[in-house]
Amino acid sequence: MTTQTARYSSSNTGSRRLPVFRVLRVSPAVARWLGIPQEKIPPLWLRALVLLISLPLLLPFAYVLLRSSEVGWQRAVSLVFRERVWMLFGNTVLLLVLVTVLAITLGTLSAFLLQRYRVFGASFYRVACTLPLCIPAFVASYSWISLSFSFEGLRGAVLVMTMTSAPLAFLPVSAVLQRMDRSLEEVSFSLGKSRAYTFWHVTFPQLRPALGDSFLLIALHMLIEFGAVSLLNYSTFTTAIYQEYDMAFDNATAALLSLVLVVLCLVVVGLEMLFRGNEHLAREGKGVARQPAPRRLPRPAQWAAQGFLLLQFVLGMGVPLAMVGYWIYVGSSLQTAFHWVEFFRSLGLSLLISSGGALLSVLAAMPLVWCVVRYRSVLTLWIDRLPFLLHAMPGIVIALALTFFSIRYAYPLYQTFIPVLVAYLMLYLPMAQTTLGASLRLVPSNVENVGKSLGRSNFFVFRTLLVPAILPGVTAAFALVFLNLMKELTATLVLTPTSVQTMAVSVWELTTVGAYAAVAPYAMALIIFSGVPVYLLKKYGFN
Repeated sequence: MTTQTARYSSSNTGSRRLPVFRVLRVSPAVARWLGIPQEKIPPLWLRALVLLISLPLLLPFAYVLLRSSEVGWQRAVSLVFRERVWMLFGNTVLLLVLVTVLAITLGTLSAFLLQRYRVFGASFYRVACTLPLCIPAFVASYSWISLSFSFEGLRGAVLVMTMTSAPLAFLPVSAVLQRMDRSLEEVSFSLGKSRAYTFWHVTFPQLRPALGDSFLLIALHMLIEFGAVSLLNYSTFTTAIYQEYDMAFDNATAALLSLVLVVLCLVVVGLEMLFRGNEHLAREGKGVARQPAPRRLPRPAQWAAQGFLLLQFVLGMGVPLAMVGYWIYVGSSLQTAFHWVEFFRSLGLSLLISSGGALLSVLAAMPLVWCVVRYRSVLTLWIDRLPFLLHAMPGIVIALALTFFSIRYAYPLYQTFIPVLVAYLMLYLPMAQTTLGASLRLVPSNVENVGKSLGRSNFFVFRTLLVPAILPGVTAAFALVFLNLMKELTATLVLTPTSVQTMAVSVWELTTVGAYAAVAPYAMALIIFSGVPVYLLKKYGFN
């Protein structure tokens, strides 16, 4: 009787646990069917965390599919294949290609000049190449438009977005070049290989992950950029989606346009995965990596390098700062449309919710990154890329999806800051992932194996060994997400109450009515407070 009772109790306890953990359990047969080696299956607590983080990310996709299904098949085909959609498609792809190619080219060339060659004033230029991150794209657009309306359209959009995006290529490429082992190139030279052969077969493979991250961040950001292209009067999918929601109240048409953006994102993510390959960056041999010594530049090349770097500084920082200072000095709307109380309220609110959103994004990215780096498989790769697919969805779509589900299923959360923080997580989780992933890939897996060999659990090893090892990357990820949240516009416009305004929303509303002088203090504050995370990013994330 006692045995039967004990057996019943054990069975009853297991039945209570099965509904929770059955989904998370991966049997050897299922693992073989998915093509996942047994040693690549993450521990149970990690699978639970990843599932908890990933499931809410599906809400915007569910919203878009739900709204798109309301259109009907025939009307959907007619809407998607009309002439205006092809025009928007061409504009979006053209902007994506031009800005991504130019920004990565400028950032990579600047990184090579400042890391591999002796350039006069290199310390100043290393800082100057990162400073455009402090300039929100819509603030840069406002400065160029206030200088001359001839910068509207594609020309102005490419100029503004290239200069504000180039640091996203400069920082990771510069970090890899600074940590690269010189002995690898010396071995290639000792075998009689040319500099071109050494670059393509030794240097470039080590740069591929950094270039892939830069390509992914810049290209996906071009898909969803709204504030800058709207002020510059350049029509893309994002501006068209906003117009459908704001003017026509046509959720179905906007949802269809969002689906086209998701398809474009799938192409971008697929190209990045092919480009990256199966890299292994951790140096596990004995000794210390030897950094290459900077080489001297001939006088003509030195002058060319100075002109190249100085021109970037003028276009990226000089013009925006000069125009902001000009409007503070001469503008008349500074006395009529600017109020100090509203300014400090907006500043405090922006700092508060940006810090909360950055902290939430970093905490959510850590288990995702560890899962994909240490337990790499086809399944974990696509789980890792899910936030990147979501990143291609405009902020207004994510905001309306959260509004839709919160009104129907969680009404007490409606018009609170919880949906705002969740939207920030959905929008900028990929930025935290790329920075943390770059740090974790540099940590040898032997560190974890030693901890496990001592009988410690996976969670203990993660908390006590891995987190301290990637702490600079954690700081850099927080700084990068915080920097972008200070500039976030579209989701904030929809989700925050009308009486609550962040710095970005204030800049947007004052710019649309032409109060350029009243915009200037907000723009200057954004630039100053964005400088702090840029400093942290430069010090801890990319050195």
